[in-house]
Amino acid sequence: STTVREQIFANMVKEFKISGFFCLAVVSGLQPLQSDRRSFLTAIAGAGSAATTASALWSPKAFASEVLTTPTPTTETNANASNNMFQIYKVIPDASAALNPSVQTVATDSFLERISPSQGGALWLGEHHNSQKDHSAQATLLRQLHAQRKEIGSKVAVGLEQVQVEFQPVLDEFIAGKLTSDQMRFLVQWDRRWVWPFENYQEIFDTAQELGIPLVALNVNSEDLVQVERGGLPALPRNTLLNYITDPQGFAQFSNSNQFRTYVDYVIRPSYDLHLELGLLKNTMSGEKLDQQMSFRNFYSSRLLWDETMAGRAFAWTKSNPNGLLVGLVGADHVKFSNGIPGRFERMAKSNNVPDAASISVMLNPTMMDSRPSNQLGIMRSAANSPDSYTLQLRYLKEGVEDEALYTLPASTGGVMPLADYLLFG
Repeated sequence: STTVREQIFANMVKEFKISGFFCLAVVSGLQPLQSDRRSFLTAIAGAGSAATTASALWSPKAFASEVLTTPTPTTETNANASNNMFQIYKVIPDASAALNPSVQTVATDSFLERISPSQGGALWLGEHHNSQKDHSAQATLLRQLHAQRKEIGSKVAVGLEQVQVEFQPVLDEFIAGKLTSDQMRFLVQWDRRWVWPFENYQEIFDTAQELGIPLVALNVNSEDLVQVERGGLPALPRNTLLNYITDPQGFAQFSNSNQFRTYVDYVIRPSYDLHLELGLLKNTMSGEKLDQQMSFRNFYSSRLLWDETMAGRAFAWTKSNPNGLLVGLVGADHVKFSNGIPGRFERMAKSNNVPDAASISVMLNPTMMDSRPSNQLGIMRSAANSPDSYTLQLRYLKEGVEDEALYTLPASTGGVMPLADYLLFG
């Protein structure tokens, strides 16, 4: 729609955004790339909007995931237009032969009701870590959701990708009023373990402390992630691994499907290829030099451990707080197309007999780049895909379809993965 397109271009002009720690484009003028990955991400976030894209080949099965343009949104008939704080669109996927997804405008008041179901669960707010706009939206939504849940006697908590699990006691002391935000920042080693400016998150922490909203550390400890980046999941001691992956069988089954393989082809593999081309795989995320460039196996394993841990920590809180709502503040790359954190949380809820627990995904101020493979931004298969379109869903094949001649047949469709449940601007 015109409104969505204008918003996209406005976002692209104003600031170049990175989803999670997986680069989405190459900023020109930053060669040679000798620095570690964290330093590069800091530089790229401040380099402005000048970007160029990298090219690479990708698998035929990834092409089975149709790239779909953004249609004119329908309007919610019962929307209350009085609250125009945000522009919100619900993504309506379409797995029929038409493969024609759509978006529907949603009023803010109605949106708040939809993302805060009475049965509780998790709400994933996919952020761009360097975007003050995204963090202001998070703080605003947090305050509104707290007031709403308070009326029904239900708890709300904030899950933080930005803080590693070993520092949970520090977060508890901060919410109890025993620490200032500066003390908390120092004790969680924010400036060493999280590259993005603390000041961007200040309003969120102030709101949580003021309202007494619990904070939940979601992220893998750096010391353990480094071992996986060096040697894959087998490099972690079994007891340590089980602290992060509490359901090994479910973890393995989740990764063994055409749906997840398509997700990997579209999201994770292109990210690895781009990191490789830029020379960013010579160091771990914490800056330690590797003897050789990180393999895809280890890159992939670290990503899966990261997503599984964040989903698991969130689910543990919701299981201990029936009908409570955990609001996860995580990178957009971990939220999009459902197979990062949201799908894992949903799997855990079902396997633990909590099938009604919601797992709702929201992309904050998304750009076109957020919906494209990170090394394929300018290389779209279909000429119909103009630069002002989103990939609203990914199609994946039915299990057992191996003949490439059958890939495009409607009968071969196994389902679709929506970009997110909602797209929020403002």
